[in-house]
Amino acid sequence: MTKVIFYTVKEVCEAISFEMKERTLRSWISKIEERTAFRFTRKINMEFPHYVYGKPVPQLLLDEDEIRLLKKLYEERQNGASLLATIDRLFLLPEDYAQRYPEWQRG
Repeated sequence: MTKVIFYTVKEVCEAISFEMKERTLRSWISKIEERTAFRFTRKINMEFPHYVYGKPVPQLLLDEDEIRLLKKLYEERQNGASLLATIDRLFLLPEDYAQRYPEWQRG
């Protein structure tokens, strides 16, 4: 069984582009989770736990598949694509995408 490697939001920003801001990435993740059934991993990072009031709290951690999708979202945004339409295309399940964007409406 292969071990899944998780990355912090800061590491993902650096991997996507030196211009990518943490605040932007967090905003995109929030929009993705609002618009779709896609959920990102939140867990306690045992290597570098984040504490609030003396207790470790879950942090947003991303795997390589999620990073690949976020990179694609970044690239398409750089090419002028609509954020919401791109989120829907990349993160919606195919049947949900077909329901939201019927074949006759797609360009």
